[in-house]
Amino acid sequence: MKRTYASIVNFLQNPFVIIFSVVLGLVIGFYSPSMGRALEPYGNAFMALLEMSLLPIIISAVALSVSNLLCVKNDDVHSSKMVLILFSITVSVSAVSCFIAYVLDPAAGLLGSGNLKIKEITTSAAFLDRGLNVSIVESVEGGLSHFLVSSVPKNIFHALAQGNMLQIIIFSIIFGVAISYLIKSERLKVQAFCNTTLTIFQKIIMSITVWLPLAIVCLMAGGASAIGIDIMLQMGGFILKIYAVFTIIFIASTWVIKTRVNCSFIEVLRALKDPIIIAFGTRSAILPIPSILDAFENKIPINQSIAKLLVPLGAVLGRFGNISYFAFLSIFIAGVYQTEMTLSYFAVIIVLSTLAGLSTAGATGILTLSALSIVLNPLQLPIGAILPLLIAVDAIIDPMRTLISVYTNCAAVAFISPKQRSKEKAQLKTALVT
Repeated sequence: MKRTYASIVNFLQNPFVIIFSVVLGLVIGFYSPSMGRALEPYGNAFMALLEMSLLPIIISAVALSVSNLLCVKNDDVHSSKMVLILFSITVSVSAVSCFIAYVLDPAAGLLGSGNLKIKEITTSAAFLDRGLNVSIVESVEGGLSHFLVSSVPKNIFHALAQGNMLQIIIFSIIFGVAISYLIKSERLKVQAFCNTTLTIFQKIIMSITVWLPLAIVCLMAGGASAIGIDIMLQMGGFILKIYAVFTIIFIASTWVIKTRVNCSFIEVLRALKDPIIIAFGTRSAILPIPSILDAFENKIPINQSIAKLLVPLGAVLGRFGNISYFAFLSIFIAGVYQTEMTLSYFAVIIVLSTLAGLSTAGATGILTLSALSIVLNPLQLPIGAILPLLIAVDAIIDPMRTLISVYTNCAAVAFISPKQRSKEKAQLKTALVT
């Protein structure tokens, strides 16, 4: 019985099975929308099952790492270094996306398509029901002050019930700081409890994610059924170009991890296979957290204090995929309205795209597009006519956008962590083989 189950697990974790699941889900959604809509609830149920175990992991990991950082002196861990590196990476992602978008000129292909029917796409997009709680065309109000106030939980139980990840992480950081002020005997007991809780729920998550390919079929079928193949084909050029931008960032992130842990590209991809699959398949930056922590502990030796603090924090605040997408969209919309591009114009887009991306902490899916006004309003670029097009194709772009957020966060953690030595490299190879 155990041998049969192990065979099933090995089969489901095969990368080709994952690719087949994605393709099968898209085919079902495009060519049998009714079946796609019928399958989507099962995918959502799978995600709910994963989310059930996430909150204990996030609270335990962040609180444990913060208390360790404050109690243990470590010359390799500097908060100022962390902030500087994270800021540099976010700006770099925005700048690279701007440059590539300018070279690819996504607006040219769209405007040159004689088959594009904007009214038809607008009508189709209007019927997409993603369960948004606020209007997508509303600007983000309140600015930085509103963001800071909304980050602090008034009631932690309400934040837990609502799944407000940013508030939960702020609470976890405060909880970790409080733990560090306990006397040593009491502090060790609380840290041991957090560590045990983290281990238990990591095992639960890893057991559930074995069946991820089945969930991917359901989720992809539901997303594709909402789009329709006609819109997919008409916006194909735009989708391919944004995927090209994401692919370049993915390769650059792999190179950063490769350099820091002193191994090959293939070894990095093999070690982070599970987080990649989960991020792309579920379109969630939060769900891959357990698999990333497991990879950084058992497959890619990374400073555990840094990993357990920055991985959950980066999952909420490190919206690198959104930053890249906003920079790309700004160039795209500027091209649609034939706006003259200057160096100062690019600089404004880079800065505003970075701020807009950071402001989407906690937001998911189409809701993230509401922050696009942070970039477009100062540039006096209208979004109304273009927004339905973006809504229509978001189900196809969102998986890769989420993957870039997760994967670039892994690269940032690897960059901040001390560079791996030759002895640790041998341990990595042993872990990957086993």
